[in-house]
Amino acid sequence: MKTASIFKKITFQSLTRICFALFLITLSLSSANAERIESLQKNASITYEQMIQAKRSAETLAKDAAFAEKKLASLKQKLSAAEQEVEVTRRKAEQAKISMEQATNRWKQATDALANEWGKTEIK
Repeated sequence: MKTASIFKKITFQSLTRICFALFLITLSLSSANAERIESLQKNASITYEQMIQAKRSAETLAKDAAFAEKKLASLKQKLSAAEQEVEVTRRKAEQAKISMEQATNRWKQATDALANEWGKTEIK
């Protein structure tokens, strides 16, 4: 009987208030959920743009690295050629030094021989 008396006390107006309160609660939950979804979508969009920017940056740097490697290989090749040229020039310089020493020795011998001949002519 007590439950029947409770139901008798619930009027249409109080039932309307209860339904309206439930509607407001549901609406606020839906609104909060929609705001959360919107926030997550915005976050996903921002992180996607960051990912695309990072991808572009990585691709650009990879191209730069490949170019730098080619440049390094070219410079190494030029350095190797320059080192070979230096070695050839050193050998030629050493050979020229030896030739100069030999020529100097021959000149000294020739001048000594000439001096001897002059000395012989003066004595006579």
